[in-house]
Amino acid sequence: MKESVLSVKNLTIQYKDAEEPVIKDLSFELQQGEILCISGKSGAGKSTIVWALLEMLEDYNAVAFGEIGFEGDVLHYQGTDLKKRKWNWRQIALVPQASMSGFNPLFTIGETMMEMLDVYEGKGRKAEKKQRIIELLDMVCLKNKVFDSYPHELSGGMKQRAAIAMAIMFHPKVLVLDEATTGLDLLIQAEVLGTILELKKKEDISILFISHDRELASNFCDRQISIQ
Repeated sequence: MKESVLSVKNLTIQYKDAEEPVIKDLSFELQQGEILCISGKSGAGKSTIVWALLEMLEDYNAVAFGEIGFEGDVLHYQGTDLKKRKWNWRQIALVPQASMSGFNPLFTIGETMMEMLDVYEGKGRKAEKKQRIIELLDMVCLKNKVFDSYPHELSGGMKQRAAIAMAIMFHPKVLVLDEATTGLDLLIQAEVLGTILELKKKEDISILFISHDRELASNFCDRQISIQ
C-alpha cells in the first residue's frame, strides 16, 4: 500500500455566522502519487476544505476542528505568517477556481511569476529566475514568448496552463485543483487535464481534484469521495 501524504480526520468546519457546520466529520487520506477527487454540488463546502488545507479559514471567518495531517498538524499553524509556513505553496499548492482571470492584466505572465519567486526567495538573480520560469512554462507546453505576454494575449487554456506552471514552481508534494477546468470547452479541458497527467508522472505529485462533475472525476481520478 502506498504512503499517505495527506490525512484528514474528523474535520468539521463552521462559518462563525452560521448555525450549522458546512463540513461535518470528514475523513480521507491522499496517497502518494494518487489523484483523489472530492466531489459535491455547489455550496457543499468543497472550496472550504481547500481553505482549511491552505490555512485560509480566518480570512473567511470560519473555524475548523479535527485534524489535518501533513508534516504535522496543519490546523495548529492557523494564524501564522504566510512566509513562515514552510510547506504552504512549497509543499501544498493550489490552482484555484477562475484562475484564468486571476492574472493581473497590467503585468506579463513572466512578471507575475517573477514576483512570486521574489516573495518566497528574495529579490535578485533575475536571469536565473527567468530561466526557471521559462522551464516551468515549457513543462506545461507553453512557448518562451508567453513569458513576455499579457493575460489578454493568451487563450483560456493557455492561461490555465500558466496558472498550473505557477502552482508547481516549488515542486509541491500535493497539488490542489479547485474546479480547475470549469469554464473550459471540452477540447481545452482535455488538453489541460492531459498536461496535469504528464506533470504527475514527471514530478510524482499527489493531486486533490475538487469538482462538481462526477463523470469527469470518474474518468480522470483514481478514487473519489462525495460530500453532500
